[in-house]
Amino acid sequence: MRKLQVTCALLMAVILFSCSKETSIDNGGNPPGGPGGPGGALGNNCKVNTIIAADSLTGKGMFSLFTKFNASRQATRVEAYDSITLSLEAAADLIYKGDTIRVGSNEYFLTDASKRISKYYSLIDPADPASDEYVYNYSYDAAGYLKEKTISLSGIPIPIVKFVYTWAGGNLVKIEGNATVLGLNQKVLTADLTYDASKTAKNFIQVMPDAFETFLYMMAVDIGKKSTNVVKTIVMTTYDNNGAPSDTYTTLIKDVKFSTDGYITEWFAQGDSFDALGIFSGRTLFKYSCN
Repeated sequence: MRKLQVTCALLMAVILFSCSKETSIDNGGNPPGGPGGPGGALGNNCKVNTIIAADSLTGKGMFSLFTKFNASRQATRVEAYDSITLSLEAAADLIYKGDTIRVGSNEYFLTDASKRISKYYSLIDPADPASDEYVYNYSYDAAGYLKEKTISLSGIPIPIVKFVYTWAGGNLVKIEGNATVLGLNQKVLTADLTYDASKTAKNFIQVMPDAFETFLYMMAVDIGKKSTNVVKTIVMTTYDNNGAPSDTYTTLIKDVKFSTDGYITEWFAQGDSFDALGIFSGRTLFKYSCN
């Protein structure tokens, strides 16, 4: 299966994980059939806390994204764990102070009055504290859906990339990203999503194919309302430095399974994978933290 490669240098800061081997269930997860596994009811106020790339036959995990929540339902730690090498690929503790969520010495989020993410700051070169910062700005419509994201540099506080989000029927259906440097309006990415209108996703993850910068925090932070229905297809196109189509990635989501109280517990992704977004090829298990 093809995996999405980020071709635009403006969207660097991406960690693409390879999930090609098989082993036991990942750190933070539970075996299929256990809490958060297929069958039965999960409970009240459940939030996805683990996404596991799993063996299609056995359900054994290969890789996972994990988020720990405290008693107040705040995320306190995030981890990306490779169960093949039994190693932690990435991790961060979330420290809250006022409108700031600090996730590293030089990396943090700012939130708005509704506790949604309004800004995200990260160094261009994490190894160099003196390097310039990427600044991500998020804005929402009156209904609470993400409508726009811009990327700028702290040293040049004008957008260099702008993403626009289109919602219909409570679902994210289109994303268009354009480079805006020096007055240019050149495409860098487009994505179209379709949904199964017969299936509702109860308090599920935010499926946003362009969310490279926040994939590690996808279960931890609030980026507005989530799509109502279950995503069925994702078609993403990236563009070269001349704004011409470069690669197209198509993913079909099928074999979606639910708990008896309506939470998605697993699905199967056929086609291209978006590993950096938790959309793995093949079988994916979803575990939950409930009150």
